[in-house]
Formats: sequence, C-alpha cells, structure tokens
Amino acid sequence: MDSPEVAVARYAASISLWALYVSGGALFVSACVFALELRRFFDEGVRLTMSIMPDARLFGGVQDVSNAYLSVTITNRGSAPTTITHMLLYDYPSRLAQYLPRRLSGWTRKQRPQTFVINPIGAPGPLPYVLQPGHTWLGMAIQNADLERMIEAGRLFVGIIGSHSDKTLFRRVRRWKPPKDAKAA
Repeated sequence: MDSPEVAVARYAASISLWALYVSGGALFVSACVFALELRRFFDEGVRLTMSIMPDARLFGGVQDVSNAYLSVTITNRGSAPTTITHMLLYDYPSRLAQYLPRRLSGWTRKQRPQTFVINPIGAPGPLPYVLQPGHTWLGMAIQNADLERMIEAGRLFVGIIGSHSDKTLFRRVRRWKPPKDAKAA
C-alpha cells in the first residue's frame, strides 16, 4: 500500500495530464473556429469582377451596325449588395505613369492620366445602379477614333467606382490576339 503522499502525487499527476488533454483540445477547437472566421471575413462582403470586351457590336433586336462599343461587364460574386456609381476611362501618357503612385505623380501634371467619365449605354440600367449579389451589370461606351487610339497605345484602363470601397476597380483594356498556331479563317 502506498503512503498518502504518493497517492496524492499520483492523483495530482493524473488530474494535470487530463487538464493538459482538455486544454490541447480547446486549443484545437479555437484554432478551427479562428480559421473559419478568417475565411468568412474574406468571403463575405462585396467581391466584384470585371471583364472588358473592345470592338463589341450589337446583334439582335437593336440594329446598330455602324458603331463599335467598349463593353464592360461587372459581376458581384460576394454576399452583399453595392451601388455602382461611376464608369471611368483612364488614358495614361506613358507606361511609367501607370505604375507611379498618385503621391509621386502629383509633382508633375504630365504624368497624370486623362480621366473620362462615361455615361454608359446598356443594361440592366443607368448609373447609379444597385448591384445585388450574384447579378451582373453591363456598361458600354461608343468606341470612337480617340478611344481606338487609346486602346492601340495600350495605356487605356477602365475604372469602376462603387459605394462599397474607396478604391477604384481597375482593368486594362487589351485586344484579343489569336495564338500564333491558330488556323486562319
């Protein structure tokens, strides 16, 4: 038979081992909850994606074969609605100017882009437009000779301003070029 001191020591060791297992389990559960909350933080809210199509032509009900359009499609893939307030075009004077932060380009007006506010044509409605989660908005601008020149220079960007953020959603306008090994029609 063990002395009372040894029995108390064994009991204390078993309790401390059990407490270590419980605290390890609690640490695992809290780490999993933190990971789920972090995922929810990044997945919730507004998540806009933009696709741009230069040289778009209207087909179907509206017969407008004389104009080409710059078409912009915005999709809200998030879980919250937002209001699209502006569609902008930015024409940068040089390749370097498009990478300069606004604070550095402030010292010279030559490096600032020309900014154009577009009154878009298209569906589902005019701006400002409330874009619900899972829905799209299509904006179009008539592609005239000046816009054609900006696209060819490769320094034209489309910007979308929404009520959900202070930042503008930017995308560079690029023409699609078929791969070199594609068959000619």
